[in-house]
Amino acid sequence: MKKLLLLLALVPAVCLAQPRQLSVKEFLKLQASDTTSYLVQGVVAKVRSTTSGSFYLQDPTGTLLVYGLKDPARPGVNFGQLDIVKGDTLTVLGRFTIYGGSTLEMKDGRLVRKADGPDHHLSFYDRLERKPAFKGKEGADGLEAFKAWVQKNLKKAADGATGTVEVRFVVGRNGGIQEVQAIKGGTPAMRAEAVRVVQSAPKWKPAISDGSPVRMPYTLEVRF
Repeated sequence: MKKLLLLLALVPAVCLAQPRQLSVKEFLKLQASDTTSYLVQGVVAKVRSTTSGSFYLQDPTGTLLVYGLKDPARPGVNFGQLDIVKGDTLTVLGRFTIYGGSTLEMKDGRLVRKADGPDHHLSFYDRLERKPAFKGKEGADGLEAFKAWVQKNLKKAADGATGTVEVRFVVGRNGGIQEVQAIKGGTPAMRAEAVRVVQSAPKWKPAISDGSPVRMPYTLEVRF
């Protein structure tokens, strides 16, 4: 009987310990002095930084910046390894804070539940809002246009050799060609000329992801 009474006495305490779930609007109305952790559920509207684990969580009442998200079930796993992308539905637990005197956010959020969104299975490239574009042509057409430009402006190798050189490069956030490397094939003279012509190319229009320009790597076969 005493054990039963003790268990009944503990039930209210256990119930009270359960985190309360708030809407985004309710969470953003909290006071900075409130150190209680609350649950918020919404859809990932934009991943802001995989390094800091920050993203925007949206529900019908508003948008919340979540900073420093981690998964308690997987200690040591960083945000990039959590496989969270735009469109996923998350339930997160954290406390309200004001950063820099003006930015309202959930600090040190903890992942409680995750449901993959409809586009979760797509590759990063396929989720882009805009593919990289060259000479007014986007995506695969843009790459073909770039290949044609490279071949048109390619000079004969200094040693007269023929064949192919595989070149790797990056279209930067400003559309410029970066990190050009000849990674396979050809003589030293062929490789040097392939790198030269790719480096001399006009700017592209960069890829856009979540409203911001992003870097995009490419590999190109240059024929002599």
